[in-house]
Amino acid sequence: MSKYLTMLLALGLSSAVIGAEPPAKAERGAQPCVDKKQHFQKLDLDKNGAISREEAKAHPRMEKDFDAMDADKDGQVTESESRDYAKTRMEQYREKAKTEMKARWDKADANKDGTLSREEAKTSPHVAKHFDEMDADKNGQVSEQEIANFMKSHRPREGGGRG
Repeated sequence: MSKYLTMLLALGLSSAVIGAEPPAKAERGAQPCVDKKQHFQKLDLDKNGAISREEAKAHPRMEKDFDAMDADKDGQVTESESRDYAKTRMEQYREKAKTEMKARWDKADANKDGTLSREEAKTSPHVAKHFDEMDADKNGQVSEQEIANFMKSHRPREGGGRG
C-alpha cells in the first residue's frame, strides 16, 4: 500500500474518500466520551477503581463488550483494561478501513496506473464530486497524493470550520 493511502488513513479521512463507515453511534454507545477518565469514573458507582458487570449496564457498549474488556477475567474492568480494549478496537478498525480503502482504490483504478481518471473517479462519489479541485496539476488524473492533499486541506478544524 502506498504511503499516501496510509497518510489518508492516518488523517482519519478514509470514510470521506472511500465511503467507509466508522462504527455506528449505537455501536459506540449513546453518549459521547469527551473525557474518558471522567466518564470511567462516572460509571464506577462504588468508586473502587473498576467497573463491575452491573455498573457496565449503564453503558450499552461496555455491557455488550464486558467479557472482552475484562482481560484478567476477574469480573471487573479497570481503567487500564478499558483503555487497552479501546486501543485494540481502534487498531482493528484502522486495519479494516485500510484494507477496504486499498480494495476500493484498486477497484477504482481500473487501468492500474496509480491514478484515477474522471471516469474511474465515478466509483467514489466524493472524489467524483471534487475531482477538479483535487486535480491540482490539471492533468485529468487524480493521484493518491492529490487526494491526500485535498483531504488534508479540507478537514474540519478544531472549533469548527475547515482548514
